[in-house]
Formats: sequence, structure tokens, C-alpha cells
Amino acid sequence: MTEIYEQIGGPDGMRTAVTVFYNRVTADEELGRWFDGVDLDRLKAHQRAFLAAAFGGPQLFSGRGLRDAHAGLEITDAAFDRIVATLLTSLADLGVPKDAVGAVGERLEGARRDIVTA
Repeated sequence: MTEIYEQIGGPDGMRTAVTVFYNRVTADEELGRWFDGVDLDRLKAHQRAFLAAAFGGPQLFSGRGLRDAHAGLEITDAAFDRIVATLLTSLADLGVPKDAVGAVGERLEGARRDIVTA
């Protein structure tokens, strides 16, 4: 089976997906508040590296673990669901195959306990 990373489009596809995703979440009335005052260029670079590693691409991520990175942010289950839905919609809108989008959702669900802090 082709790795999710390749189905997303490799480094170029990952860059596009992360850009579209952050454009959407920062514009979202409910989610945008978590990104106020954040260095988005730095965050996008971390996100690209993290997702690439998580989805079978190059292992370049060297940031904090999910639990540490999200500690104190008081992220709710509802916010987590909305973030994941936004990413999955972004991927689908970019033409990522349906099975790859589903696999992304499954992997992200496994991270819920480390991200939801409220």
C-alpha cells in the first residue's frame, strides 16, 4: 500500500495541505483563537514535519511531543473534532484519495488523548 504521505502528494502536497488547513482554521470563529499571536510560519513548518513523519514520509520532526505541545491549551473534544474535520475536508478538497483521507482520520483519532486537555 502506498504511504499516506505519497497519496497526499509528497512534500509539495503536504505543503499545500498544511497551508489550506491553516488558512481555514485561522479563519474559523471557534478555532482561530488558538492561533492568535502564534508564529504561523514556524507552526506550519512543524506541522509539515510532524505529519510527514506520521504519514510515512521523511522522519524530520524534532519538536515536542503532542501532549507537551498542547498542554495548557484547554482543547475540548468538540474543538478536536472540528480541527480534524477541517483537515480531512482540506485533504478531500485537494483531491487526496478517499481511503487516504480516512486513514488520516483514524491516525488523528489515536492522538485525541494527547491533544484534548479540557
